[in-house]
Amino acid sequence: MPATARLDIAITDRNPHVREFLCRELSGLGHWVGALATPGQLLEALVSPKPPQVLVLDPEAAGARLAEVALRLKECAGQVLVVLHVFEGEESHPGFEGALVVEKEPHVGALKAAIGALAAQLGTAGAKPDGPQGAQENE
Repeated sequence: MPATARLDIAITDRNPHVREFLCRELSGLGHWVGALATPGQLLEALVSPKPPQVLVLDPEAAGARLAEVALRLKECAGQVLVVLHVFEGEESHPGFEGALVVEKEPHVGALKAAIGALAAQLGTAGAKPDGPQGAQENE
């Protein structure tokens, strides 16, 4: 991907089929993508020595631990870019100020465009040469 970074992306969604679909779609763009199935896995990824560069977060996936996730993300400010992946008309979530908000769509075009814009913004300087760091790679 010339002039864009190959991003390390973590995907959360409460629906396992959606998680895997998003992983396939974004890895097809050349990114390292991994699914985080539980709030515990998400929190572990955020405190790892090398958290994901981008977190695609379905707030429903964090459940009762959403406030804890928001707090942990504030601690990771500057390290993890957050894309809130929400349904149309969903209320804003306190603690996620500054996050990019993308509405869920069946064709994921808006999410792909948002990820593409982030990759272009980070450029090659943001690329990680050694593979995925924060999430397990989707195979």
